[in-house]
Amino acid sequence: MTSNVRAAVGGGVIVGVLLSVGLLLWEQGPSDTRVQKTVLTTIQEEAPASFLVTGTLDVRVTVRIDSAQYLTPSWITYLLRQTQPSALPLLQGGSQTQVRVPGTVSYGFDVRALDPSMIAVEENGRVGVTLPSLSVHSVEPDLARLEVRSQASGWIRVLPSDMPEAVRTRALGAVKGAFREQVERRLDSATQPRVNTARALQAMLRPALEAAGMEAPQFRIRVGDELVLQPDG
Repeated sequence: MTSNVRAAVGGGVIVGVLLSVGLLLWEQGPSDTRVQKTVLTTIQEEAPASFLVTGTLDVRVTVRIDSAQYLTPSWITYLLRQTQPSALPLLQGGSQTQVRVPGTVSYGFDVRALDPSMIAVEENGRVGVTLPSLSVHSVEPDLARLEVRSQASGWIRVLPSDMPEAVRTRALGAVKGAFREQVERRLDSATQPRVNTARALQAMLRPALEAAGMEAPQFRIRVGDELVLQPDG
């Protein structure tokens, strides 16, 4: 066997070994480090503002405002004259006024709280991800459906532009605070926002992990400290 033939045979053996090793590594899937990097990068790219929104809740809140301090009888009289003239004789100063409004609150988590130690490939091959606790992202009251009620009237649909500035500022501040408080309580106790978050993460991460070399990735996602979810699929 000539030296050229021996070199060709040797080269072929080396190539075969390299191909076998590469195939073995591909079948084993990406390393833990690559999985961690893929998960982090994918989530961060989906949340350019450092907060990943994973769901929304429709909410209606009602707040009370001290009429004696923030509402004047002349303003209530104006509203009644425009909407319910027959209620004018019932007008009483110094009462409390209620404001109610529906709206939408978005929630999710701060991606800056996620680090590689919260991501791992487990023994059964599932990708385990522990997410930070959920929190409120934005509050969007539907101001076109804002209503006001005093002891002198029933519920009256009011545009914020029709409200005195002091009343409007006080009312909208109270409404937004009530939205946040109500949704934060639901995020602490309700299961559905966690389920929605787990499903959103699964849909987001699966294509990225498949592209990284993981075949049919499965997940075990923990949201907060208590609930562990294993989405189907």
